[in-house]
Amino acid sequence: MNLARYGWNPFFQRQAESLDLEPGRVRLATARRAHLFAAGNRVSVSLPRNLGDVAVGDWLLFDPSEQIAARVLERQSVLARKRPGSAPRRQILASNIDGVVIVMGMDREISARVVERYLVCACEAGANAVIALNKRDLHGNPDEAVAALSAALQRFPVVATSASTGAGLEELEQYLPPGGTIALAGPSGTGKSSLVNALLEEDHLQVGSVRSRDRRGRHTTTRRELVAHPRGWLLMDLPGVREIHPWSSAETVGTVFSEISEISPNCYYRDCRHGEEPGCAVREAAEAGRIDSGRLGSYLDLRDEQEALSRGLAESGS
Repeated sequence: MNLARYGWNPFFQRQAESLDLEPGRVRLATARRAHLFAAGNRVSVSLPRNLGDVAVGDWLLFDPSEQIAARVLERQSVLARKRPGSAPRRQILASNIDGVVIVMGMDREISARVVERYLVCACEAGANAVIALNKRDLHGNPDEAVAALSAALQRFPVVATSASTGAGLEELEQYLPPGGTIALAGPSGTGKSSLVNALLEEDHLQVGSVRSRDRRGRHTTTRRELVAHPRGWLLMDLPGVREIHPWSSAETVGTVFSEISEISPNCYYRDCRHGEEPGCAVREAAEAGRIDSGRLGSYLDLRDEQEALSRGLAESGS
């Protein structure tokens, strides 16, 4: 098995100096076992309690004779969120990814605010991000919805797809990094598993339904798994989460809201918070309609969240 097919590169090679251990990439993990793509074949190894957190997409070094993992290699990228609760604790959603497809369902209201939060996570991971408005066959005017969200998000591509008809899949594939590891993220019930199956052209993942009364999805995907696409991608369907609080930084928030970051240097005060300070160029642009007021509110919320996260980590010594 060619490990390069599964993302092995010089970054990981430099860390694998032991001749007694073999590398493998985690395609599925449970509490105490990991199932790997390895050079010989797919293997299953036990995870010692002192190994630390193991995420799908990680590269491990393992003892092939004992089938025990010995080390988690340093991650090249991490898609993560803050765990629910007041304590600053990170939850890794996906490891060593190259791209993120943010999936929203067109059978319900499309929230640009939710998409922005996923975009912050993707940008913090250094991953290419594309938004897939899935279930286009259930929307009266999908092109109009794409245009509206594209205008709201400024610079991130938006594609309307249908897992059931195959519409938009070729366009979506154009935005996927060649041979990369792609995480599909988004709320429950948006059709992430169906979209993975449609891209694979086979029913690999279990799919579920949504409740008719509120269009909320059932949590069909309860585990993360890497699956290989015939054209070279590795796809990962992430379970839907009720809240997405990025594990990121205020600087990364600024990259998602580039139109605000570009105007900020024109504020009278260098440390302007874009609140009540006199001479705030950002607030003036919002009042004049050059910046969407909803975008500005979302930016301020996310910036404050990430600054609070940084303070919490500093106070805890993490």
